[in-house]
Amino acid sequence: MPDTKEVANKNPKSTVTDLEIDGFKFTVDTDLIDDVEAFEWINAIESENKITAVVPLLHFLIGKDGYEKMKAHYIEQDGRFRATKLMEVYQLIIKHFNPKG
Repeated sequence: MPDTKEVANKNPKSTVTDLEIDGFKFTVDTDLIDDVEAFEWINAIESENKITAVVPLLHFLIGKDGYEKMKAHYIEQDGRFRATKLMEVYQLIIKHFNPKG
């Protein structure tokens, strides 16, 4: 089971969340999950089992630079960035999405 942590937000209404999974810390604005663009990728992941859609979704949610840093971290840690790790990151982000705001 991955080592995950959530750092408390200073602003309780903020949708920006600091997350950590297996030693990599990143920030995501979970409100972006409510955008139609994100919805298309999430639908591809959830309904069509296209896990490759996680990559563009992460580019959208944490930025390409954030994604590249994440990728480099896991390559350094494990020798490669595994699809299972990618899905763990996706599931952690989705877990923190609150559509009620």
